[in-house]
Amino acid sequence: MPHDTEEIRALATLGRLTRGALHELSNPLVALLGSAELALVDAEPGTKLHDRISLTQRTGAEVVEIVRALQGFIRLQPQPPEQLSVGAAAADAVALVTRVLPTHDVELRSSGDATTVAGPGEIRRRLVELLLDALDAPGHGPVVELVVSDGLVTATGGGELRL
Repeated sequence: MPHDTEEIRALATLGRLTRGALHELSNPLVALLGSAELALVDAEPGTKLHDRISLTQRTGAEVVEIVRALQGFIRLQPQPPEQLSVGAAAADAVALVTRVLPTHDVELRSSGDATTVAGPGEIRRRLVELLLDALDAPGHGPVVELVVSDGLVTATGGGELRL
């Protein structure tokens, strides 16, 4: 959690830069993956060259998935309130955090469901924040779970969100 005004302002500025940076990353990634796909056809299977190009292609595809997940999160932010499933939003938040953070030693999951009227971006942002706070909590354990019930989402290891 940011502690001073300057850190908060720097993070807000970083957030504003992120949308453009993700767009600028996506264009070269498409070129990289296309080139790797074409080169893979020319490389003989079983050779070191084929293996290296294949690794480049897999790694590029992973980066594309991260970029797409972040772009999807950003695109949701300005959407107006609507009736939505908090359980589905919690599952989306878990998928996003799992995709973009190294959580190899922690299993993230969600359970339960409820409905609420909220902006899809706002609810996902708040659920992601809840997950991140739980992951930052000391001694959070091997599983961090968002548990959804009527009017409340709790994160094992700390924190809750009232709907």
